[in-house]
Amino acid sequence: MVEQLPFDVPADTTTISEMAPVKSSERTLPITPLTKPYFERHLALQNEQKRFSGLSGEIYYDNDLVFAKPNGAPKRRERISANFGQLLRHSGMPHMRFRDLRHTAATNMHQLTGDFYTIGQILGHSLKGIGIQLQLSNNLEAVTAQYVDVRMDRKLLVLNTYHQSVLGESAE
Repeated sequence: MVEQLPFDVPADTTTISEMAPVKSSERTLPITPLTKPYFERHLALQNEQKRFSGLSGEIYYDNDLVFAKPNGAPKRRERISANFGQLLRHSGMPHMRFRDLRHTAATNMHQLTGDFYTIGQILGHSLKGIGIQLQLSNNLEAVTAQYVDVRMDRKLLVLNTYHQSVLGESAE
């Protein structure tokens, strides 16, 4: 449903039609030593894009996003999924949803560490949801109430183990 505005929007106005995720979906994750160089290069690229926008007189939307369009505006979910589908087709790989990568990563992290609770926290799942997915007790909330806030160092350990396995390298 499109909301009707009681006024005309100026011609050069950029309209963002997709809402930001709710606060409950936000989570803080550590950057592992193996992925840190990637994020540093990505941040340098964003700073260059911001500089070029300023030099060209174009607006840069500084939304503090990790992944954004070159002008800083949020990327559309549909476009990311479509680009992923094209990548699979061009690589001769079978179709899969972009979201399925989360499930693959979760399965691999669980096989490497056995720590389903921390993995659930990394993915933003509730404890009950994790237990149901892994076909464990539906009453995990009471059993592990004392472990509700997974420490950042435990998340780092799980992610580091996963990244070392996937990238075939060891952390420095």
